[in-house]
Amino acid sequence: MTRDMLWRPAIEYNLAEHCNLRCEHCDQASWMLPVKFADLESFRRDMTALAAVMRVRELKFGGGEPLQHPGILEFLRVAREIGIAERIVLLTNGTLLHKAPEELWGLLDGLWITIYPGVRHRFDWDWVQQKADEHRIWVWRKETPEFAQRLLVEEIRDDEFVKMVFQNCDLAHLESCHTIHEGRYYMCSPAVWTPQRLAARGITFDNREADGVALHDNPDLHHDLDALIRRSEPLDACRYCLGSWARSTPNRQLSGKAQIEFLTRPPTDLADLIDPEIIVPRPYTRQQPTT
Repeated sequence: MTRDMLWRPAIEYNLAEHCNLRCEHCDQASWMLPVKFADLESFRRDMTALAAVMRVRELKFGGGEPLQHPGILEFLRVAREIGIAERIVLLTNGTLLHKAPEELWGLLDGLWITIYPGVRHRFDWDWVQQKADEHRIWVWRKETPEFAQRLLVEEIRDDEFVKMVFQNCDLAHLESCHTIHEGRYYMCSPAVWTPQRLAARGITFDNREADGVALHDNPDLHHDLDALIRRSEPLDACRYCLGSWARSTPNRQLSGKAQIEFLTRPPTDLADLIDPEIIVPRPYTRQQPTT
């Protein structure tokens, strides 16, 4: 790696935008997105362009649910071929893991299996331990009983509050949820799908140019990515997100009826969505709902 290469602890790439679960407060609103799989050649082009200026410790394949993608093995092979990451990691809800081909295990360095309340898996953990032993990979059994209720359907109109949320957001700054999607590099995964999520509520929003760095035909790619990583001003998507300041709520799977109710639910007062451990100046959260 050359001295001026950019470096990140991790980046994410979604193999499927949709999901086979219906988690109410999914950060990416995957349950409301249409069926869409990542394109292998698009992935190859994006990772090749990024590898010219950046190296990462982990390339994390997620979704939606990535094991839905029929070509997942090809993506893992290409990722190893390009060599942008020290480790290849899969993030899955585990519901399809029992159907995964044996070769999958040999292409991974790590595996996150997220455990949600009421969601059953068709495998036992002794089997997972055996696979980890055979293929020398680590597995994180990630218990997730709660979700942060961070995604908003009403814009935060106070600029200082938006900036405060961004500057204290672990997704953007600590957890490294930087995401590659369709030729652009984003600082967090929720920003990628904010337009689709808001469109489901009849809200027009376009942050592709403002929040994402173009990976192709960009002679200033190194500079632009470095500027994004060091960015101090909020993303456009931050106006519809509470970041790390969001209140956590028990996770539940939405029925068809509950999905309709969710999409027609009126906006909740900002003050009621803030984590009770965080004290925010009250003028920031006293905004009247728009009509």
